[in-house]
Amino acid sequence: MEDEEEAAKRARLSADNDSAMGDPDPRTRPAVPGSSCEYCIEKVRLESEMVKSRVKLEGLLKLIKTMEQDYYHPVDDSEEYKTYCAEYKAIETEQE
Repeated sequence: MEDEEEAAKRARLSADNDSAMGDPDPRTRPAVPGSSCEYCIEKVRLESEMVKSRVKLEGLLKLIKTMEQDYYHPVDDSEEYKTYCAEYKAIETEQE
């Protein structure tokens, strides 16, 4: 009887050791070795911030190009613009 109990005990220990050393349940195993849910969440958050930053930078670049074009090549033919330009030129000449 003791031999059967010891054999059963060894079988349980062996099974426990095998399960402890073997692959964990695939449903709970991280997708990438060494990763965790926190890692994946942080990665997604950083990628999202990068996309937002890229959109902001593209918007700023577009604004700069528009302002540069307006500065070097004004296209406003309105009376207000012409008056402003005349006033600005008058102020510039007074300062010289």
